[in-house]
Amino acid sequence: MGAVETVDAGAGPVAPVGATLASELIARAAAIGAGKPRGAGTALLPRDLRAALRASEVRARRLAGGWGQGAALDFLGDAIAAVAVEHTLEPGEARAAVTAAAEQLDVPAEAAAFAVFRRALASKDFAQLPPTVAAELTLALIVELAPAAASSLWIVDETGSNMCLASHGKAPRSRRLREVARAALDGVLVGSPKVRARVVERWDRPYAALVARGSGAEGEHLDDYLDEAATALAPILERSSLYDRRVQRERELVASGERRLVRLGFDLHDGPLQEIIALANELQIASVQISAIVPEEERQRVRGRFSDVHARLGALDESLREVAHSIRATTAVARPVADALDSELRVLERATGIEGELEVDGELDNLSDSQKIVLFRVVQEALSNVRKHSGAARVSVGVRSTRNFVGLTVTDDGCGFDPRRLAHDRLGLAGISERVRLLGGVVEIETVRGSGTTVRATLPQWRPSTPAAAAVYAATT
Repeated sequence: MGAVETVDAGAGPVAPVGATLASELIARAAAIGAGKPRGAGTALLPRDLRAALRASEVRARRLAGGWGQGAALDFLGDAIAAVAVEHTLEPGEARAAVTAAAEQLDVPAEAAAFAVFRRALASKDFAQLPPTVAAELTLALIVELAPAAASSLWIVDETGSNMCLASHGKAPRSRRLREVARAALDGVLVGSPKVRARVVERWDRPYAALVARGSGAEGEHLDDYLDEAATALAPILERSSLYDRRVQRERELVASGERRLVRLGFDLHDGPLQEIIALANELQIASVQISAIVPEEERQRVRGRFSDVHARLGALDESLREVAHSIRATTAVARPVADALDSELRVLERATGIEGELEVDGELDNLSDSQKIVLFRVVQEALSNVRKHSGAARVSVGVRSTRNFVGLTVTDDGCGFDPRRLAHDRLGLAGISERVRLLGGVVEIETVRGSGTTVRATLPQWRPSTPAAAAVYAATT
């Protein structure tokens, strides 16, 4: 949480020299604890983090009237979780911020750290994380806030060997920690004053072992942190197991839909498109033959009529070829997501003159093929509606990828439509919504007649928790 990058001019007041995110957290917590409004001299923060801290502060200030210091510590817990989710915790800075805030709040530093740790594990940002990321954050918070130098989470894999699901700190996968974890999974809690272990249960049976190596003279408090972490990790690991089991079915359904679309593309190419070519040739021959037998004064009009029909056949051929090309899944996965989406916008611009803009925020390379395809289909359908119905002059596509979700927004300045139409839209946006839902996401559509339309699609980020789940994941994407 070192120096914070500046943002756009509308972000707020200019920060004093040396302002950091840590100093911002300390100042806000102290103001909440004292029941005072936040001062004007604050650090410039990125927009997403600023919004998260503001939400945490609003919640804490609702409690501040009767809870004072407790509300301030709650704010720190929420804020540190938000920082860890949206950005990266610098080693030692979370602990330093909590210690400095505790001094201003006149609270013992160890008590403050433990309260902040518990609140971070219970925060909204933490609860919404993908299971694997949530487990990693839990271990990072143990090292950051507890008297621990390293922590790791272990299970027994399909071959009976120890497997580390997540780790953090200095040498978190050492032989000693591995041995203590294996003993815990075998039902024997061993350790030492420095190394501690807790069993994470699933259905009242050992499922994972949480191990930490203590640091400093406060090692006796490490057990309290591990107890809280093990309690928080139990539902996280259960959710991860549910994700792993569900992912194969969901991705098989998406893959099945894509295979049908690909087959349709081949059928269009091998059937109707070939028939159109043959029909165009027949039409050309008919034009010559009929022109030879009609009176001279009628030939020009007949030829013109045949030319009109031939032009319409050419337009139909071009449209069907565009459809056949667009429904190929490789269009979405064979190149970077941003390039595929930008290409769709450029096609729209050339065909209609509608100005298109693409904005990408975050890393998209880690998306699965299924996620890429579904996002691509949402954009295709939304742009198709813009082209056919909106009368828009401008359309923008935005993609934002965070640690816990990827969001897509398509907005136009067109005429809008009646939302009740979606109830009968089985092949358009309503059908796309079903494809998004199969990947655990949601589609929202905002439209008012005369005021344009916004289509939002949100997909959860997901990573397989074990090699077996990863193999399924790879086989179905």
